[in-house]
Amino acid sequence: MSDFYSLAGAFKNIFKTTKDECPIHHKPMIEAPRVGKICPLCEKEKLDNAEKEMVRKIYEDNARKTLLRKSLVDDPATYACTFDSYIVKNATLEANLRQQARLIAGQYLKCPDAKFNTILSGPPGVGKTHLAMAILNAINDNAHPPQKCVFMNVVSLFMQLRASFDDSTSWWTEKNVERFLKDVDLVVIDDLGSESAMSGNARDATQFVQTILYNITNSQRRIIFTTNLTQNQLVKTYNSKVVSRILRGTKGHILNFNGIKDKRIEAF
Repeated sequence: MSDFYSLAGAFKNIFKTTKDECPIHHKPMIEAPRVGKICPLCEKEKLDNAEKEMVRKIYEDNARKTLLRKSLVDDPATYACTFDSYIVKNATLEANLRQQARLIAGQYLKCPDAKFNTILSGPPGVGKTHLAMAILNAINDNAHPPQKCVFMNVVSLFMQLRASFDDSTSWWTEKNVERFLKDVDLVVIDDLGSESAMSGNARDATQFVQTILYNITNSQRRIIFTTNLTQNQLVKTYNSKVVSRILRGTKGHILNFNGIKDKRIEAF
């Protein structure tokens, strides 16, 4: 106890109460060695604000890293896709599509509460995936406060979901995936339709696929789809309830890539 009083006395000698009053809190200021006169309440507020700023930065950093940490891509190079790397000639269909994608990115960016889907449709290899990721990268880099963005290649997604049936340690369960995709701010579902074609039944999706897609599209109202399917093929492949939710809010947000040559073939 004597040690306590000795310590208290030492602090009393170090920090001396002055007659000056803090103009903000109207409390006596104290004088500390090498510091001068300070207001304890002001100093506490500075520490509190610094802590809040640190927490904010950690949250923003984690939110922006969602794209890299949780996305499923079939090619890691997809992460680098931006509007600038989508090379086009002026006054071409590709240039027009890039501009449309920029405008849609701006809508998602400026209106984080706006609920609408986007569809990028057309044959393989024409740049649908590139522009979809470009939209995500633009929003992920520029949104303040940040928007959690995630990219899901549909074949990779269903492979993970099916693998979780035999792996009790897997995070990729139906419950986790559906809850996660509900809680993020913007989702890309890439190559919609391939999950059914890869299963050996190209004409319609299995009940498992239908259920997962229904749950995702029912709870998440900001989805960008890329697909090789036409609207008629979507209707033939999926349940009408799923199709209705895929098409929700897509008026003015459909990019048609028909007429563009396969970039993968042109590379040879």
